[in-house]
Amino acid sequence: MRPEYYSEKIRALEAGLSKNGIEYEKDLPMSSCSTFRIGGPADIAVSPRTAEELALSVMLAKSAGLPFHVAGNGSNMLYDDEGFRGVLVQTQKLRGIGLDGCVLTAGCGASLMRVTRAAAAAGLSGFEFAYGIPGSVGGAVFMNAGAYGGQIADIFAGCSVLDSSDGTVRRLTPADMDFSYRHSVLAARRDLVLLEASFSLDAAGGTVGEITGRMHGLMERRIEKQPLDLPSAGSVFRRPAPDIYVGKLIEDSGLKGASAGGAAVSVKHAGFIVNTGGATSADVTELIKRIKERIASDHGVVLECEIRHLSPDGTEEPAG
Repeated sequence: MRPEYYSEKIRALEAGLSKNGIEYEKDLPMSSCSTFRIGGPADIAVSPRTAEELALSVMLAKSAGLPFHVAGNGSNMLYDDEGFRGVLVQTQKLRGIGLDGCVLTAGCGASLMRVTRAAAAAGLSGFEFAYGIPGSVGGAVFMNAGAYGGQIADIFAGCSVLDSSDGTVRRLTPADMDFSYRHSVLAARRDLVLLEASFSLDAAGGTVGEITGRMHGLMERRIEKQPLDLPSAGSVFRRPAPDIYVGKLIEDSGLKGASAGGAAVSVKHAGFIVNTGGATSADVTELIKRIKERIASDHGVVLECEIRHLSPDGTEEPAG
């Protein structure tokens, strides 16, 4: 039973959303918007259609005194079994893509699959590395996503963000972003919400066929090496050093296939934890804990979790 003061906050938010014609749903199972297929209900799930609606949704949540979480494809998140006592702001409808010469601009909710295909169709190179990453533009910029020798920082040209501390929208340049391995200023400044991002690409990087061929080659490598047939949140741990591969450490410690409830270390790639059916967030965190303890004991390496856990009260931190 929710306390009356909390219900009043929800009613205030609903009134603001309805007044502004912003779509929302109550008690949405977050398992439906997570690549892990794990998570209890969010009290309110908002689906803005424009950057203006996204910014307004966030500010309405703050005005009502409710925590908010902005979600793209949920590809790097572990949502709690108990759900989220706050506002889940979904960005999937902000998926517009535009081109101006060699600069591609995309909404925060645009999937990397659509963006990389649009770049290739325009004969622009530089985004191939992201083909097959199951995330959105917002999440990719947030964590400086990378693969196969490329990363967002290499092509980033700028972005528009909402500063939820005062409701202003401003432009950030590459120099503002503090990019490093799986990090950006957005991860450090949670009051900043990405609205759209621009990327500077290369018109001399090959023909459409050559660019598409490179993308398909990378996808074949993903299919061969990664457990794409089961729900997961991608690589669980950050690489401790350029020459240290976490999957090999886990395999060498005999943990390939290890399980906790419905969560298991992938037998295809030990750097992934997969949902074999009915996995809970507690299963995943227990398995992460076991892996970290074994790797520290066997190899003297302290692993850092790349997946983030959203707790019921809105606290967001590494899942283990």
